[in-house]
Amino acid sequence: MRHRFVGFCVGITLMCLAAATMPTPSGAVTNLLANPGFESAGGSYSGWFTFGSGVQLSTPATDNIIRTGVAAAKIYGGFTGCPGAPLFSVGGFGQAFTPTAGKTYEFSGFGYVASTDPLSGSDVCNSNRLLAKIVFFNAATGGSELQSNEIVVASGASIKNQWYPFTVSAPAPTGALRVEALFLFLQPGCDTGSAFVDDASFTVNATVPNPNVLVNPSFTTGLTGWSTFGNVFTDARSFAVRTRTGCAKLFSTFVADTPSGMYQSFATTPGTSWEFGAYALNTCQEGPINGVNDNQMLATITFRNAFNVDIGSTSAVLGDKNTRLGTWTRNTVSATAPAGTAKIEAYILFVSPSLFGGSFFVDDVWLRRPGVTDVAGAPRPNALELRAAAPNPFLNSTRIEYSIAQESMADLSVYDITGRRVETLFHGQANPGPHVAIWDGRSNDGRLAPTGIYRYVLQTAAGRMERSVVLSR
Repeated sequence: MRHRFVGFCVGITLMCLAAATMPTPSGAVTNLLANPGFESAGGSYSGWFTFGSGVQLSTPATDNIIRTGVAAAKIYGGFTGCPGAPLFSVGGFGQAFTPTAGKTYEFSGFGYVASTDPLSGSDVCNSNRLLAKIVFFNAATGGSELQSNEIVVASGASIKNQWYPFTVSAPAPTGALRVEALFLFLQPGCDTGSAFVDDASFTVNATVPNPNVLVNPSFTTGLTGWSTFGNVFTDARSFAVRTRTGCAKLFSTFVADTPSGMYQSFATTPGTSWEFGAYALNTCQEGPINGVNDNQMLATITFRNAFNVDIGSTSAVLGDKNTRLGTWTRNTVSATAPAGTAKIEAYILFVSPSLFGGSFFVDDVWLRRPGVTDVAGAPRPNALELRAAAPNPFLNSTRIEYSIAQESMADLSVYDITGRRVETLFHGQANPGPHVAIWDGRSNDGRLAPTGIYRYVLQTAAGRMERSVVLSR
């Protein structure tokens, strides 16, 4: 199962340490972190730089919340200006390495929130929370952030009294001279509560590209090649891009039954199969979509005949209120061209049934023929596949098949409609190729899960995919 200056700009003075040089891994799964379990000298942050006043340790003599070994990391807010005039404070710890462009970096481990000192608040974006973040910089020391990716490890919505896995990944951009693996505790106010981390891992793999017929799929030249309608713009801010130097930002037209969107079209023939996918971001940093907000971003394949008539469409949700905040998620839709097809159109659509605000970001889009080689003639396997559960609906158990192209940390978990993790089906290092998991309709504590709709989510360094399954008792 499973610098000289720290360049992350948090408005506080950070500890000055020399950036570590990344060791050459003996294999794709080498953990680059020093002291990943905080075990050195019976419990310490040896190998990590720390900042802020809330970085502590959990040992048998203190909290005794430890996943393995003799210690774990504990962190809580700095309570700057509390209780009179609270200031937003940030504390944390991390390690720095020299990255290689074209590689994908994966940061994973286990988080824990105790019911005796829980994080509070149901609004994740405005409450205390712990992030795991990968950040690339343009200098070996100091410098500016080029791009990043993060995931919420602990918040008021986290499972209590149980170690649970997390994974976040990001590709290294050209020009990156330093990458930091960071744990950041954000404290907007004076709320109490603490979070724990143990058995962290930071690994590197080669990026697996997909054959792609799209023009400008990563928005490096704005919206060139895309036809757009409604509110679609480009953005180059570091938090908003998955790969430099741009992404697309979509939000509502605020007109009933009028979506925003963009598309590209290509000639095709009946019987050809296509896969359309993208990475999407729902972020606290700008216009988060959560709560009762019913906005959705869809990936849609539409087939048209010679008279430009729609003769078939298939869609998948790229993002909605249940999409995990703050991290890039990957989803796909596949379809086969019906008889009479002359053209395929690949759409990214922002649908706003109730005209709520908020926005989604999209990057690294692809449209490909599965099994077809790229222009260089080299086979490029699909990086990730998650198949429909069978049976669906199910009573006692259901079979979930998935496949990955490269050895990677993988997490396959089941979530309820509120976004709460119900069961972890697999977390650990997965070999390339096909895999099978069985969900017996129970939660992590062994109890029978109630009748309802559940999402099962597969996440690896190559991205994230999800599908739905219905449990009917």
